[in-house]
Amino acid sequence: MLRAQVIAEVAAKQKANVLGRSPGMSRLERLGNVPTGFLSVVTGVRRCGKSTLMEQQMRLAPDMAFYLNFESMALAGLELNDAVRIDRAIDAVGAKHLYFDEVQQMKGWERYVRTKLDEGFDVTATGSNASVFAKELGTKLTGRHVDCELFPFDYGEYLAFVNASEGAGATGEYLRRGGFPAYLASGDERLLETLFEDILVRDVVVRHGIREIDALRRLASYLVENISCMISATRLRQPLSISSAATILKWCDYLSDAYLFDFVPIYSASVKVQMVNPRKVYCIDTGLQHVLSASTAPDDARAFENMVYLALRRVCRDVSYFDEGAGECDFVPVQRKRAGAPVQATVTLSDESEEREINGVRAAMKALRRKTGWIVTLADEDEMSFEEGKVMIVPFHKFKPEAVLTP
Repeated sequence: MLRAQVIAEVAAKQKANVLGRSPGMSRLERLGNVPTGFLSVVTGVRRCGKSTLMEQQMRLAPDMAFYLNFESMALAGLELNDAVRIDRAIDAVGAKHLYFDEVQQMKGWERYVRTKLDEGFDVTATGSNASVFAKELGTKLTGRHVDCELFPFDYGEYLAFVNASEGAGATGEYLRRGGFPAYLASGDERLLETLFEDILVRDVVVRHGIREIDALRRLASYLVENISCMISATRLRQPLSISSAATILKWCDYLSDAYLFDFVPIYSASVKVQMVNPRKVYCIDTGLQHVLSASTAPDDARAFENMVYLALRRVCRDVSYFDEGAGECDFVPVQRKRAGAPVQATVTLSDESEEREINGVRAAMKALRRKTGWIVTLADEDEMSFEEGKVMIVPFHKFKPEAVLTP
């Protein structure tokens, strides 16, 4: 149990530190409009800018804001029983807007937040674990929250942050550097190395009580080196010296919940088909993957595919890959159970790859009954017509991911 004075002092110091920092590049439009009485939830990988986004919102009415970062060591052991002491700290400053950073650190937080919403407070909360939030929001806060998934900078945000102009050259730099703000500002690769370790330890090992830490690191390192590739837990068990395929699948779920990797299923209406087929793995940031990769010559083709995937993932929660006898296509975005236009990713359409890439997207267009397909490249641009419809070939800097969801 923490004393009310301690909580109040920690909150005051944290708020002063927050408002004393540079506000950073505004991303407030990401939050959208949140109805009164609803919790605004911001989730995403560590260091992608969740706290900064919250801070930017706080600055709109700083005198009415109460801020508390639940990951502070000074608040270790904070429990639901301490809620009454948090209330005293809130009442002491007359706050109406509550900002709770990494609120999942307090067990039973959702009950407390529900109470504050019922009392008429505006509440914004951040978290770095997808499944924890989904489970807890689905109990005490069903129908009372608006979600915002935040990612490292997208291409447009990257250009604005580094003051660059769009084009193939900037795309190549974005591919190599990624979108984590602190790394872009400093260029210090140690920041990304530390981030990777923090996610593994704090969001996976500690949260889930994993004892085989070396084995988990082997799995994470393997995934880093094999982005954009299909993986099978059964085939990984022996080379990674991990006890069972079930353990690998469980750990992959944990890594996905921490927003470090995504595991993309095959496109199919059958859940069974999705489960028995391999999944493709993608990293949350190509800059992070580039820094962590042991390869002296990283595979730009696979990194480019990862970058296109992230562009799609920012506008669509569900993305699959297409693989039927007639051809393969990298991505099928799915929204409200309806498939969008298929998307192929390739650095360039060479003489060797053009037929394969085009046939793959045409096969997907036919199967999905879509009249438009996309091939995203580094610099190539064209438009082709076939019996299935149009194939749009566009460079990444001109690609608009939301267009693939157009009916």
